[in-house]
Amino acid sequence: MDINYFILISLAAMACIGESASVPALYVFGDSLVDNGNNNYWSTVLKANYPHNGVDFPGGTPTGRWSNGYNTIDFLAAMLGFKSAPPPFLSPVKDTSQGANFASGGSGILDTTGPTTIPLSTQIKFFQSFAQNLTQQMGSQQASLHLSTSLFLISPGSNDMAAYYAGAAGPPNEITKQRYINTLIQTLENHLRNLYQLGARKFWIQGLYCIGCAPVARIISPLRGCLEDGNDLAKRFNTAVTQLLDRLNSTLVGMKYSHANVFNMMSAVLANPNAFGMKEVRSACCGGGINNAMLPCTPIAILCPNRNEYLFWDFVHLTQATYNLVALQSFNGSQNVATPINLMQLAQN
Repeated sequence: MDINYFILISLAAMACIGESASVPALYVFGDSLVDNGNNNYWSTVLKANYPHNGVDFPGGTPTGRWSNGYNTIDFLAAMLGFKSAPPPFLSPVKDTSQGANFASGGSGILDTTGPTTIPLSTQIKFFQSFAQNLTQQMGSQQASLHLSTSLFLISPGSNDMAAYYAGAAGPPNEITKQRYINTLIQTLENHLRNLYQLGARKFWIQGLYCIGCAPVARIISPLRGCLEDGNDLAKRFNTAVTQLLDRLNSTLVGMKYSHANVFNMMSAVLANPNAFGMKEVRSACCGGGINNAMLPCTPIAILCPNRNEYLFWDFVHLTQATYNLVALQSFNGSQNVATPINLMQLAQN
């Protein structure tokens, strides 16, 4: 079925619901795939608050989302019954009664990834301050109930993968790959345990997509195909994350999770784009050069007119249409794309 239909349905939901959210609040952490404007207020050159970003957002406004419009969190918030996604934590004017977004474009699991952005460790420190204020306002018991029934949405790892390739001394090999993944998982475990100690119980973790098939990766791949080494690293990381989540689920009382297998979601689109209303899965919609991926999406970049038919917005980020597909399948998908339960089940659990 045409992707425009699904987008219209999701946008209609965003316009109509919001009085009966299925969870008290949403707290968002991670990278540019879920950031909705924190970098606007942070001293970094990694920003998306300029055109053509936001060309399909209401009013054509660039908001700080790396997208032509909404991102996955916007659609998930609507599906969960919220009027809008939680605001950027660093925004000077915001209503955090139904959550906050702490994510930062360019950040990583490791503090050394994206050093000018807000790493996951600092995002969690910001949340710690937020949680302390929440306890003062609501009282310890009510704040604990609020946090334990809220959803914690996390998008980790994509920039750490990019940093691995950028810093690699020679071609990656089995030993360096596994050592790096082990470091990421150990650090991610510390982050998740810290959030748990601060009251989080329900975790949605967004898995890595087929990073080797991003427009920028295809530039360095033989015959401009997918960079299989990159996809292999993403699959290894995703497997390690689910193993970590299983272990935490069995040891941390009350901890529940849903892992969004975005790799499987994207693989299905790449195998049969027409089935998902897509026509272009290799090149970026906004950019320049080979695959439209050698230049960033700026006001002078080449912009495609049929954005709903593109898988990728710029050299690494997704279009609003793709973010919508990820949200739909994360929310009510089968175990092939959402394990061990989907987000709707996690919210109701």
